[in-house]
Amino acid sequence: MAIEIVPKKGVEIPLWQNYLLYSLIFLLVLSVVGYFTLNHFTKKSEQELQEIKSAIAGARTPERVALENELKEFRDKIDDFTPLLLNHKKVSNFFTTLEKNTHPKVFFIDFNLDTKSNSVEISGQTDDFQTVGQQLLIFQKSPMFQNLKLSKVEIGKEGKIKFAFNFSCNLQLFNW
Repeated sequence: MAIEIVPKKGVEIPLWQNYLLYSLIFLLVLSVVGYFTLNHFTKKSEQELQEIKSAIAGARTPERVALENELKEFRDKIDDFTPLLLNHKKVSNFFTTLEKNTHPKVFFIDFNLDTKSNSVEISGQTDDFQTVGQQLLIFQKSPMFQNLKLSKVEIGKEGKIKFAFNFSCNLQLFNW
């Protein structure tokens, strides 16, 4: 076994490793201090929130509570009415369109409109068959009337021509 008289140099630790230990200790201390600081402010803000809520609750008088309940009832009624209004069909458009597409010598006697199925049954009278044919052509040319059928034609007691049409309406006719 050999004995060395000259001591060997120890392994040198790099400079960055020395600073790494101190940096990690500093970050640990900073994290602990930050945690307690945030915890303190969170509790303080929760206390302030509770104080504000109690102040608001103290300001609520019975009249104000009654008014709020009444307003909630009105809001519920409006919410119930809104879908009805949105799904409502404007039937007056049909009458305007029918008026524009009616022959001057035709008089309608009976009328049945089903807005759910968009079907119309309408009967009327006129002086001659030629006017019935012209009315049929007027309805056929209108894009608002579809599936047009002349379901009945007869001569009445007074010599007038009675007729009936069945057709469906274009869905655009009932839109707002």
